[in-house]
Amino acid sequence: MIKDVNKIPNLLNSLEKEKEEILKKAGAFLEGAIKETITKGRPEWPPLKPETIKRKGSSKPLIDTGKLGESITHKVEGDVVKVGVFGEEQALIAAVHEFGSPKKNIPQRSFMRVTADEKEKDVQRLVDEEVEKVIKRNTLRW
Repeated sequence: MIKDVNKIPNLLNSLEKEKEEILKKAGAFLEGAIKETITKGRPEWPPLKPETIKRKGSSKPLIDTGKLGESITHKVEGDVVKVGVFGEEQALIAAVHEFGSPKKNIPQRSFMRVTADEKEKDVQRLVDEEVEKVIKRNTLRW
């Protein structure tokens, strides 16, 4: 409980200073979850075609060279954390798999959107816990 309202500006300054670290933690969490989705796959993903399995030597969708998973990252820009693929070549490959490509007969295998949707509450909980830590550290000094 904040007993001295004159200390609220200090609390707000502390939150502002730690905002980037909180966003980085949230981004790292979601990045890891997306990479895990790629590794484990999803039950709703259609199986690979036999010719694709033969070419790759594997029946695991989205895993060929490992570059797609390695290209998933996060970055903080102002008040926003962005999680995804930021290199042009890998972003194109990610988009083809995320949304599918009817022209190339590649079905949709969402790995970013579905993971972000499923982990939304976990990310919010993580952010809430981190903000609460800042508040507790600052209220204990009052």
